[in-house]
Amino acid sequence: MDSIDSIIVAGGGARRLGGIDKMLLPLGAGSTSLLAGVVSACPGRVIVVGPHREVPGVDAWVADNDHDAGPAAALWTGLAHVESEYVFVSAGDQRVSPESVQRVCASAVGHDGAWALRPDGSGQPLFACVNSHVLRGLLEPTRGVNQSPLRLLATIEMVGVTVADGDVFDIDTWQDVAQAVKGSAMDQVTQMWLKRVADVLNVDQHEIPVEELLNLTREVAHGVERKSAPLTTYLLGYAAGKGSLTTDEVSSLIAHLNAAVNEWNSGD
Repeated sequence: MDSIDSIIVAGGGARRLGGIDKMLLPLGAGSTSLLAGVVSACPGRVIVVGPHREVPGVDAWVADNDHDAGPAAALWTGLAHVESEYVFVSAGDQRVSPESVQRVCASAVGHDGAWALRPDGSGQPLFACVNSHVLRGLLEPTRGVNQSPLRLLATIEMVGVTVADGDVFDIDTWQDVAQAVKGSAMDQVTQMWLKRVADVLNVDQHEIPVEELLNLTREVAHGVERKSAPLTTYLLGYAAGKGSLTTDEVSSLIAHLNAAVNEWNSGD
């Protein structure tokens, strides 16, 4: 497996996800980002075509100079850095298990390539291991610009490989995200929802005092009444925005509100 380099296509605008960087959604192995999960499962030298992110294990970050040209063009760009006889290619926005990657790569040897099979029996061109020389020949006439990886690989001898459930799953919409997190820990779901809300409101997710707000909401719901909890946090947010408060100043307000709840319960 060490003799097989890897190309990860990690560009795109994620327009159906509001333009967020879906590669960093915490849906990878061990609740890491999707991209980190793919990187950790890839063999050999790992080349990522797309914007640089703080993701460990990448040997080369290559700029996707024309991200509107499609994933095949990104593969052509990445191939310039490949030295191995075979190359594993993957999208950066899917779940990829090391076991499935090994199975696909092992099946490719002696053939033009191998790809993971979707539930409908079709091949996934961005979960494939292909002979590097053959792939260059397919891409060279157009440099992959506006070409379909599926149509290109369908013209050569590709071995179909059944992989683990959930490995061949595109995450393009919020419905896909919701399906992917079924059965996940609630904290993971909360972080993704906060990311979504923060993007909609154009605020920095990391400036949200999550635990303090959750504790305040719980205290108001139990100590006053449930319907007062969201109203309290709304007023807190309104005050924070109106006064352009810092995170520390918001935390101070939360402490005052918690004291007010205690006073309410004590009858003072």
